[in-house]
Amino acid sequence: MELKSEDDYNKYLDTLNYLVVYPDKKKKFFKSLRDIKNEIYVDSSTISKKLSENGDSCYVTCRINNYVFYVKRMRY
Repeated sequence: MELKSEDDYNKYLDTLNYLVVYPDKKKKFFKSLRDIKNEIYVDSSTISKKLSENGDSCYVTCRINNYVFYVKRMRY
């Protein structure tokens, strides 16, 4: 999908609800907490709770490999 108009941008940005920064500095956007859970193996309820407690961003740790991830809720 090519972004040719402001409307196209707005539709696309509406799908980018969460930003995750990986330990190797890679960045990836996600539509839902469930999608994040499937990628980094941290329960979506844990992420939701930490986001609620800390505002719009938090750090979470994967119990499988002890990697720390930064999660930010995006607001457009």
